[in-house]
Amino acid sequence: MQLSEPLLRTVLLAGAIERADAQGLLVSQPERDEALRQAVAAARGRGVQRVAAPDVAADWARAVVQRASERNAGVAALAQPSAALQWLAWGLPALALLLGLAADRIANAHRVDLLSPPLLLVLAWNGAMYLLLAWRALRGHGAPARWAPALRQRLRPRVPRHAGAPGQRALAAQIAAQFYGPWFAQTSALFARRAARVMHLSAAAGAAGIALSLLLRGLVVRYQFGWESTFLDAAQMHALARVLFLPLTALFGLQPFSLQEIAATQNFAGEGAAGSRWVWMYVGLLALVVVLPRLALAAWARWRQAQLAARLALDPQGDALQALAARLPRDVLLGLVALSAQQAQALQTLLAGHAEAEPAGHRLRWLQPEGADARQAVDAVLLGDAPQRERPAAWQHAPSPALPWERWAASWVLEPALFDRLAPLLPGQQGALQRLRSSWVQASEARFAQALQLLADHLREGAALAGQPAQAERYPARLQQLAAALAALHGHGPAAPPPGPPATPARGEGSRRWSEGAFVALGSSAGAAAGAKAGALLDLGLGGLTLGAGTAVGGLLGASAAWLRRALQKRQHSDELLQHMVEMACLLYLASAHQGRMAPAQAERLAPRWRAEVTGAVAAHWPALLAALQAGPRAAQAAPHAPALAPLLQPLLRGVLQRSLSPEGGGQDGS
Repeated sequence: MQLSEPLLRTVLLAGAIERADAQGLLVSQPERDEALRQAVAAARGRGVQRVAAPDVAADWARAVVQRASERNAGVAALAQPSAALQWLAWGLPALALLLGLAADRIANAHRVDLLSPPLLLVLAWNGAMYLLLAWRALRGHGAPARWAPALRQRLRPRVPRHAGAPGQRALAAQIAAQFYGPWFAQTSALFARRAARVMHLSAAAGAAGIALSLLLRGLVVRYQFGWESTFLDAAQMHALARVLFLPLTALFGLQPFSLQEIAATQNFAGEGAAGSRWVWMYVGLLALVVVLPRLALAAWARWRQAQLAARLALDPQGDALQALAARLPRDVLLGLVALSAQQAQALQTLLAGHAEAEPAGHRLRWLQPEGADARQAVDAVLLGDAPQRERPAAWQHAPSPALPWERWAASWVLEPALFDRLAPLLPGQQGALQRLRSSWVQASEARFAQALQLLADHLREGAALAGQPAQAERYPARLQQLAAALAALHGHGPAAPPPGPPATPARGEGSRRWSEGAFVALGSSAGAAAGAKAGALLDLGLGGLTLGAGTAVGGLLGASAAWLRRALQKRQHSDELLQHMVEMACLLYLASAHQGRMAPAQAERLAPRWRAEVTGAVAAHWPALLAALQAGPRAAQAAPHAPALAPLLQPLLRGVLQRSLSPEGGGQDGS
């Protein structure tokens, strides 16, 4: 993952905040999660299909560092490059220039000394540096010099005293300790190149300062030039001068100083305009030996600095991004093969019900083997009930769990089985699968709780009507309202009105969605159960009739509403009537919650099973249910200890579903 230097600083600082501020004192966990969620959304907005840590690190780090910087001055200081280093980058060359201007003046302001200590020291020092650099280049030393980390450690910013309370300063110090280790490790070579550039510029500026000092003072001062020595004579001094000025004389063909000229200037005997030659020889020597090479080395260091800055990167598998990668939302891609039209429609309804339940950006994506989806690799392949076709080439090596549609998609209580079967097959996605499983379960439980409350409200209204035979005509409308609310809750839209007189089914209509005959069976079974107790039978058969233009739920509504209306008008015993209302409301929930999710054969098999289960469960819980129904809303407010109805319906319906749909309960085929 390649990053610019400022962005690398931000990402590493955000990681340091994550590690040091584990308790969320500076940036709370919800704020970090929100920053990650927004970063993931931005990455997906850019077209990233499967989000990885490098895709979100920059946006996430900026948000975390911004929040921390607003609350702690110490973190704000860490987020910016060191001011001391920025000043030194320009201050050291400027200081070297000033020292060069003053160096020869400190020795003697009116003399040009052939044996000038500042001049000889500058030349000797630079010559030694060139030899050292050449030796390091020949030895292939690519690592930064040992002085660079020590210098950087001394120049690193300290936590300012105004960083807040002592606790805030201590936290900022911990963040700094966590930050500087990875930061120095990532940018040590870059810092060494930057420091080398500054040092080369400083050396060039110092030599240029000495040369400028000679030229500028020559405008207002009459130089005495020459040399003096206790141990050297004119011949030895002449030989030294030839070596000293050899670069100038060899490269530019200048005439070297003769022995007579050297002897004539002993004890600074030279004076006047003839000294200009000495001055220009000094200036040329400094420019050729120090200024120009150092500027070239500074340019080389600047070029290497730019190269290193362009190659700054973080290893996605390294510690800096591993913690972020562990928290990233994952896309689990599932290929779907051999889905029937009914299953495809049911899947759309199912996914719509869980669209808002994706935790922190985790997504379960479903791909069809048509179009562009076929070219994208998937994590696993699920099979439907339709005749199988050949898998796309990109899906050939994806695992395929032995999980028939009816084992996970037929009911919301079975949905966790999908994630439980995928987890062992996809070890790298287990964290995402676990979070998705939890969110799906929570969404289903929340929908179940809403449905229970709808049933409870409906049954309390029905209980009020049971004592008022004159209001019997209002009950079908109440039942319609319940059906519409349950249909909307489960993504089916409003239920159709009860159909007119039953007609003979058209050929081929016996396997409509969820099997309309199965819904008729639910309605007629509810009527049969009521008739066994109250002497009334519904006039609908178990499965031989169609519902025409109405929906299957409409058949159940028609059967239930017709029987209950007649029972109310005949002033049937209220307790028995209430029990039948509860049974029919429960059957209506089961029909609506599973509409379109089951194959016709499975629906036909479950219809009588659900009728029997509901009848038995209501009878087993009837004393508590009756007490809750008789209490009514107003009585419940007056008597706080009166039992609530929805909590009583919850274990009743959950038990029916678990017993009828689990393989152990005989609700599904053993295959």
